Amino acid sequence: MSIDIAIVGKPNVGKSTFFNKIFGSNISKVADEPGTTKQVISKSFNFGDNELVFHDTGGLKKKAKSKDENQSYITKECLSAINKSSIIIFMMDANDKFTKNDKQICRMILNKLKTLIVIINKADLIKDEIKTRTKYFNYYFENLFSDILIKPHFFSSINEKSPEIFIKKICSLDASTKLMIDNKKLNFFLEKTNSSHRAPQKGNFRPKIKFLRQVNSKPIILKAFGTRLKGINKDYKNFFLKQFLSYFGIYNKVAIIKFVNNDNPFDKN
Repeated sequence: MSIDIAIVGKPNVGKSTFFNKIFGSNISKVADEPGTTKQVISKSFNFGDNELVFHDTGGLKKKAKSKDENQSYITKECLSAINKSSIIIFMMDANDKFTKNDKQICRMILNKLKTLIVIINKADLIKDEIKTRTKYFNYYFENLFSDILIKPHFFSSINEKSPEIFIKKICSLDASTKLMIDNKKLNFFLEKTNSSHRAPQKGNFRPKIKFLRQVNSKPIILKAFGTRLKGINKDYKNFFLKQFLSYFGIYNKVAIIKFVNNDNPFDKN
């Protein structure tokens, strides 16, 4: 089976160095100045039963800085690689701040329902600050995205001998795309959640989720059936989704829950 993986991020965060590390060869040109990688460079190798196809892309910039012809071409190439890939590695520099541009890039990837791995590169430069920087990045990825759980991985393309941990993770994530959780387990989770954190009351009535079932695995889509579900606010929907992801240990993958105002879970609606 072939798995396409795009490595994306802002300029000079170490995408090409990481790409070269994967293959143990200087395939992609590396330089200090931005814009070194213009065309997408692709290469593959077999790992177990899978053919892993990696795409090294040019740096993505803010829209305001993406209007010149050179950057416009780089952006177009990068978006093409993202569209063809099922797994996206979003790379950041360990010394960088999490910016609005980073959030927009991640949101764009998630809106395309891609599996997302976040790598904080150049960890060798922040040895004395690793705990502080871990808390910093964890905070943003825990709080800015309501439809996914992400734990950023710290990495040093210079010091690490091999990125094999990420290769294994990629294969594991791809295998989990077939995950279908049976109704018994889903509704045990629902019972626990209802007993500890019920949906907030709206007016004289309280919305109640009575049944939960999975209807799709790629992406993960659930249907929640119950009464007065139109009254569930956005905050509770986000909370319920994060609880689901956390309970079943689902990371790096977008999940969608559709709330259906119907007592009968087997109704065609």
